[in-house]
Amino acid sequence: MKEHESAKFERFGSFFFLLLFGIGLGLPLGASLILCIVKGVFDFSIFLTLSLVFMFMVWIGLIMMIAYGSFTSFFVKQTAKGVKNLPYNFNSSFKGRGGILYIDVENGMIGFISAYNPRKIQVFSASRIGGAQTIASAMTGIRFVFYLDGKKISMPTLLTNKVVSTKSGIGAEAVSKADAFVELLMAAKSQAQAGNRR
Repeated sequence: MKEHESAKFERFGSFFFLLLFGIGLGLPLGASLILCIVKGVFDFSIFLTLSLVFMFMVWIGLIMMIAYGSFTSFFVKQTAKGVKNLPYNFNSSFKGRGGILYIDVENGMIGFISAYNPRKIQVFSASRIGGAQTIASAMTGIRFVFYLDGKKISMPTLLTNKVVSTKSGIGAEAVSKADAFVELLMAAKSQAQAGNRR
């Protein structure tokens, strides 16, 4: 195992759940308590009703933010600043709603900051990659996928709510980008496997 290499892929981290439930529960309860205090009389039934209403609204917002990859984007960006301190040449990177992928073809290494584990830069030998491929569909979207330690990672290269033909200009460009990253992943894997045979 190379320096800094992660022993296992951790898609989810405890920080993500602490942040999620801290905001999802703490914010509605705090706002309800403040409103009850401002009213001057604490009534548990009013507090409970307000809490449930605020909780519903907050969780709808949280679900949308998670779906679009913006919930932990601040923390992902902060963590990404540490990538330059690693002893690898990550000269290719791709940011998707699930996180940021870094590729060092020369050393056969990849890095990943998961949107669900945003405080950690995970580094892996590219030999641990499997099943890298482009998936292009006008109905389900355009993305490249790969498996890391058997766990599927999907990186959309086109984010839209509309149906986009893979033959259109924007669709063809998204397919080309996905293909390029599949090639980079496979090149890094070949390099890693060649290094393991030495």
